[in-house]
Amino acid sequence: MSLALSSCLLLGSVPAYAADSTVESNQAVDPNLVISTKEELTIPNNVTVYSVTALNNASITYDHNSGIDWDKGNRQVWGNIQAQQGNLQLDSYTRARFEHTWVQGGSVYGDSGRVWSTKQGRSYARSDWENYNSLNSGVAKTYYGI
Repeated sequence: MSLALSSCLLLGSVPAYAADSTVESNQAVDPNLVISTKEELTIPNNVTVYSVTALNNASITYDHNSGIDWDKGNRQVWGNIQAQQGNLQLDSYTRARFEHTWVQGGSVYGDSGRVWSTKQGRSYARSDWENYNSLNSGVAKTYYGI
């Protein structure tokens, strides 16, 4: 009985997750939370874009999915995207990684890098696998854009 009570007290003292994207080092991260961020389209002045249809951020839609895969205490974040302007499918990228948001300047690991679609298809990205540790593991994040 005392073992069960002390276990409940110990578990009750650890926060289940931090909903905010800024996580303190002493907070546990929800292991199934994925934060997805759309990165805005920016075309530098020295780049010329040749396209049948002019790109307009407001008219571009994104079909983005993300999640976490688990295998015996190890996890991997994944994401995929299809960008479209009207009926025209666009090349796009997805990126999946883990971030320690509480480290000054951030700390990134397991980064897939930008994975681009081909022939205006859907792009798929997967981070490296990590052995999940409730107090040490980072936040799972995906980024996407065109």
